[in-house]
Amino acid sequence: MNNITELLTFAVNNGAEQVLVSAGSPPAMRRQGKLFFAKMDALTPENTRNLIASALTPVQMQQFDQERELHFSLQVMDNTRVLGSAYYERGCVSGVFRIVPSAMPPAKLGLPSMLADATGAAQGLIIIAAPPGHGKSTALASLVELINAGREATILTIEACIRCPHVNKKSVVHQREVGRDTLSFSSALDAASAQDPDVVVIDPMKNAETVRRALGLAGRGRLVLASMEADYVVETLTKLMDAAEDRTSPGVRRQLAASLLLVAALRLLPRRDSAGRVPATELLKVDARVAGLIRSGDLKSIEKCMASPEETGSWTMDSFILKLHERGLVDDEAARRHLLDVSALES
Repeated sequence: MNNITELLTFAVNNGAEQVLVSAGSPPAMRRQGKLFFAKMDALTPENTRNLIASALTPVQMQQFDQERELHFSLQVMDNTRVLGSAYYERGCVSGVFRIVPSAMPPAKLGLPSMLADATGAAQGLIIIAAPPGHGKSTALASLVELINAGREATILTIEACIRCPHVNKKSVVHQREVGRDTLSFSSALDAASAQDPDVVVIDPMKNAETVRRALGLAGRGRLVLASMEADYVVETLTKLMDAAEDRTSPGVRRQLAASLLLVAALRLLPRRDSAGRVPATELLKVDARVAGLIRSGDLKSIEKCMASPEETGSWTMDSFILKLHERGLVDDEAARRHLLDVSALES
C-alpha cells in the first residue's frame, strides 16, 4: 500500500483514532485508546517514504527532507480531517496520523453546560486545557459552532492547523492557519483589532507573547476562546501567570482577574465497556472571590475553592473521575492511572 488515502480511509471505516507507520512492521492503529496492527505486510523503508510522500505536496516534501520533520493536515473521505506528523527515526521515514473528530454540540462531547453558557458573554477569556490528544481543539471547535449557530457575531480563529472547517450560519467565521494564512500567532493577533472580530479563537496559546495579546483583546471588548496544553486548572493558571516578564509583577494577574471567565481541563479516559472514551473534566468558575485570589497569586486557596463545588460551582478532576468510577463508566485501572490522590478510590 503506497497511498496514504487508502490507509486512512481503511482506518476511518474501522473506527480508528490514530494511524502509525514505521518501517519493519505493519501499520498500527489506535482504536478506543488501544493499539492493534493491521493485517498487512510489514512496511519497508521505501513503503513508509512513499506513504508520507503521497500525503505531501512537492514543496512540503522538500521541506521535510531539509528539516527531517513536518506537521501538516489533509482531508480524506470528503469530510474527515487528519493531522499528520512525519519524521525520521533510525534513518527511515515514520509518521503519525491523528483522525480529527467532527465538531458537535458540547453536550454530546460531555462538556459541562457551564462551559457552553460562558460563550454567551460579550467579552472575557475562556481557556480549555488538556494534554495532547485529549480533545481541546475539538471542544473549541464545538464552542465555535455553538456561537456560529446561536448568535450573530464575527468569529476569527487563529489555528496552528485548521482541524474543523466552519460554514457560516448566523455568524461569519474567518479561519486563519499559521504558516499558510499568517506568519505567526503574534502577527495575527496584532492584526485582529483592525479586523474587529467579536470572538477570537486561539488554538493553541503557547507562549507569553500570545497570552499577553489574548488578555489585551479580552480586556477590550472581545470574547477570547483559547486552548492550552496543561493537565489541570492550577497548572494552566501557573502558565498564564508566568506570562509576566517578572513573576512578582501584579500586571498579568490583574488582567487575568479582570478578564478570565472560566478554565476547563479535559481528560479522555477509556470506558469500562470498551465503547470508546469518556471525558473527565475539571472546572474553575471565576467569581469575585476567585478573581481576588488570582490577583494575589494564591493558587493553593483556588485549589481549596475547587474542592467545594457546592459553594463555588467549580470542581476538581479527581472528584469527577471518582463519580465516573461510581457510575461504572471507568474501571479501577483507568481511575488509578488518572487520579492524583489514589487513596480516595479506597475510601
